[in-house]
Amino acid sequence: MVSVKRPKTQVEKEHVKNEKIKKAKTSELKKTIQKSTSPSPSINKVIDKTTPTIKRMKKSHFKMPSKVITDDLVSACLVALEKLTTHYDKKNAIFGDETQIFMEIRCIKIPNTRANARFFLPHTTVSTTGEVCLVTPDLKKGRKIDHEPTVEHWEDLLRAAGVKSVKTVLPMRQLRVEYDQYELKRRLMTQHDFIMVDNRILNHVSHILGKMFFKKPNMLIPVKINEKKDLKKNIDIGLRTVTLRIAEGQTSMVVVGHTAMPPSHIKENILALVKQLKDKFPGGEQNIRSLSIKLPLSLSLPLYLTLRPANSVAAPRIKQNRPKSSVIYEDELTTEPGSIVQVAPDGTVNLKKLNTSKPSKEESELDNEEAENEDILSSDDDN
Repeated sequence: MVSVKRPKTQVEKEHVKNEKIKKAKTSELKKTIQKSTSPSPSINKVIDKTTPTIKRMKKSHFKMPSKVITDDLVSACLVALEKLTTHYDKKNAIFGDETQIFMEIRCIKIPNTRANARFFLPHTTVSTTGEVCLVTPDLKKGRKIDHEPTVEHWEDLLRAAGVKSVKTVLPMRQLRVEYDQYELKRRLMTQHDFIMVDNRILNHVSHILGKMFFKKPNMLIPVKINEKKDLKKNIDIGLRTVTLRIAEGQTSMVVVGHTAMPPSHIKENILALVKQLKDKFPGGEQNIRSLSIKLPLSLSLPLYLTLRPANSVAAPRIKQNRPKSSVIYEDELTTEPGSIVQVAPDGTVNLKKLNTSKPSKEESELDNEEAENEDILSSDDDN
């Protein structure tokens, strides 16, 4: 017999259709659940390639200040500084006054000791009305010798060389005799905006004047003075020299100009200073966290900022050059047994404890033998 298929009714057709729709929905739901539970392909790539990502993080490139700071950036920062100062003082145009402009340098890791870094700028930072003093060595040494011939000698040399910026000549003997009190030294510092010192007497002058001169910029700038030649050239180099006093903190400041200078000169000084930071700043450019310019009483305007991690920077260590005659003296300390005292040439005193560990067996045996020999000798003498 031949079976003949019965045609499906309308109800059966709708039932089959609903079943297909349910199967499609369940399959789609399973797929969505699998996608939500299984990690995404991007996550799989990160998980599978963990080592390359770590290497990529280590090799992440942070740009240095010399490559980031450009002419346009410095010009925009100077314009912003001018607007900022006029906002605080609307009566007087601040760029008409001669106010010093500083660069604020913030480091990542602090150096181990204090130090000074000298920078040579293309333009001098001394104001037009600034008082410049030159400390010179004496022609004849002695406290009873008059210093007037020394003053006349150096003034004649400066006049013959065409140097007009130096207003005061201060011999070493006059400095010792006339500025022996704290108030007189402070008056010397306030009366002058720039003090240059001959290299031959720099250590003596800094010892006489004291540490307060290191807190003010453009003080005790070393200059190589040759009486026979290049006197004007050496004085000009000294006037274009600025010193960065690296303190025991993260922030240091250095003068880059004053507000009466043309903006182009200030910009050239800033760019020249940034280029020299690579070789002269402790730790190099990679140890710089931020650079900004500011006035004494204004907000700082940032030129450079980096998020470089501190672990990627080595701790800067500054080696101090000591003279050959610098000797540290050591001796026993009677008030504290088992220790010695060390006195450095600069007057610092350190207490060093000796090794008070127990003696070895051989040393103890030798000491016992010596004690026995002494007892035998003493008994023979008594007999």
